[in-house]
Amino acid sequence: MKSVITLLILLWSSHMIAQAPEGEMINFYGKITKMNLSDSVEKPLDGVKVEFWSDNKMLGEVYSAGKGKYSCNLPYRKVYLVKYGTEEYVQKLIEVDITKFYEDAEDLKALKMQVDVALFKDTGLMGLDFMNQMPMAKAQYIPRKKTLVWDYKHTEQMKNRIMSVLNAYGY
Repeated sequence: MKSVITLLILLWSSHMIAQAPEGEMINFYGKITKMNLSDSVEKPLDGVKVEFWSDNKMLGEVYSAGKGKYSCNLPYRKVYLVKYGTEEYVQKLIEVDITKFYEDAEDLKALKMQVDVALFKDTGLMGLDFMNQMPMAKAQYIPRKKTLVWDYKHTEQMKNRIMSVLNAYGY
């Protein structure tokens, strides 16, 4: 059970880095894996739809390909909502706020973000439907650190909510 909890924490603390190459866009890329809740094994997951939203408009969508990798170039927006999922897996949402990067980006023309996520199968557990509406993780660009920082308080709240559902079903 502790290994499942540890891996679920990793599920919510997706890895993200910021860089500034040339161009006028933002590039989201990463790897999607499937996690088996019973043994915590992760394997690359191909064919997962990744949607990119801002201001209630879908800016683009891609599907994970070889070894679960995906990539999408998008125009700058201040806040993005990234949705990962298929019918077979519980959807995961991530919110990325780059408002301060956008305001601070006089010399910078592009931003690269690596976001790796792990999804688990939707086995019909009642009580996990909130995952379709609420971001599991939130990140915000912090100018003085020149990086994106995760909101761990929010992540902890989401982790506790999911763990209470999984514990009720004996996971």
